[in-house]
This record gives sequence, structure tokens and C-alpha cells, in this order.
Amino acid sequence: KNGIFISMAISKLMYQFSYSNKPGMQIYKDLKILLPTRKGKIDFEFMENFVTELEKNRIKNLEQYLIINNLKDYNLTDEEKQVLNDFEKGNIVFGEFTYKSIFNKILQGRRLKKDDQKSGIIPFVMAGTTNTGVVNYISNPVASFPKNSITIDIFGNTFYRNYDYGAGDDTGVYFSNEKEYSKESMLFFTTSMKKSISGKFDFGNKLRSSQSLNFNMKLPLKDKKPDFVIMETFISAIQKLVIKDVVLYVNKKING
Repeated sequence: KNGIFISMAISKLMYQFSYSNKPGMQIYKDLKILLPTRKGKIDFEFMENFVTELEKNRIKNLEQYLIINNLKDYNLTDEEKQVLNDFEKGNIVFGEFTYKSIFNKILQGRRLKKDDQKSGIIPFVMAGTTNTGVVNYISNPVASFPKNSITIDIFGNTFYRNYDYGAGDDTGVYFSNEKEYSKESMLFFTTSMKKSISGKFDFGNKLRSSQSLNFNMKLPLKDKKPDFVIMETFISAIQKLVIKDVVLYVNKKING
């Protein structure tokens, strides 16, 4: 717990660095962090108690999240078991679909320099994987993108967004305002798109959304169209498999 507290203190200092302002090891050595003290010495007991209380609050919030999003039930239905079994045995037929055949909106974010960002409540997405690319919360009147959409940055990092947000010019945004895709279908798209561009883009070869219109993603096929039932059932099954350990962990912590 002391280690967790100290790492949090160190993390607060890291926000001053960026791609254009990279620290060296000597800078790290000379940085000073703020820690609680008592009688001139580090108060390790306070740090331990503080982190313990944070963990209790986190568990409560996590339990509420599971309940609100109907994630407490991790038992697979017969349909979910069947889809997983069919997938493992290669019995699901896949077809290729272009990005533009799935999304009628494929856009690029707009540039907003760090120095120009004003504090607010709008999540602002840029290239990167830390915090799924959310670098700040702003109030600038930037181009707004809707929840239930997907972002792919210039390096190919791909994320599903279930909230409204703004995005920088190093991030492409994919969604449809003509078809109402379920969250599960969008999550399937996200994974398939990520797989389709994996390893193809980097600093020397940056991706722009306009390049991706005719990229192909693989989706379950039915009557030459995407099989949304299979996609939704598959994602539901995977979600339960992933969340099972979380539910058991929360229950264990709550029940002591």
C-alpha cells in the first residue's frame, strides 16, 4: 500500500512531460515528490490507511458499476456456450466488409494544442494507449463526436467509446448515424478493425481515417450480410468470461 501511494505521487509529476519534452534518468533522480510526514519522518501508517480507504471506496463503486451494467451474472447461456463452441471449432463463416460499408461517418479529429486546452468536462482523445487515449478533460468548443463510436489513432490504436468526446487531428472517428448498432456489435467491430490494421502503422507510416475507407474487417456472415446475432452473443459470452473474476473478487472483498 505504501508503494501504491508513492507511485501515485510519482505519477502526478509525469504530466509535465510529453513527446516533445522527454525526461532523462538524471531528471528522474532529481525530482521531488510530496509525501505525508509526522515528526519529520515519512508517515507510512497514514499512507497505508489512506490507500485502504481508497480501495474500500473503489470496491463499492465497482460493485455499483457491475449492478448498473447488468454484469453481476457471469453464467453463460446455452446460446453463448454454443457460439463459443462453434467459434473454437471454426464453424462460424466469416466475410470481409469495408469500413465504409459499415460506417457512413468516417472523420478525422481537429488539432488542439496542449497549451490551448481549457479545463472542462469533455474527454479529449489523442494518439496513445494510456487511459485509452484520453489525455485531458476540456471545455474548448471542439468538434464533438458521439458515444457508441470507435477511434483509431495514427498508430493504429483502436478503442470503443461509449461517451461523447472531442478528438485531436491524430485520431480518426468511426460511427453510423443511419444504423443503430448495439454496443456488442460495436465492440466486435472494434476488435476486428484492430486486427485488420495490426502492425501496419507507426511513426514512419501514420494512419489517417481517409486512407481506411476500403480497409476490410472480418465479420460473421449470414445471407451475405453481417450476422449481428452471432456477434452480440459472442461478445456477451466473452464479457461474462472476462468479468467473472472481477465479480468473484468484489464478492470476496465485500464478504470479507
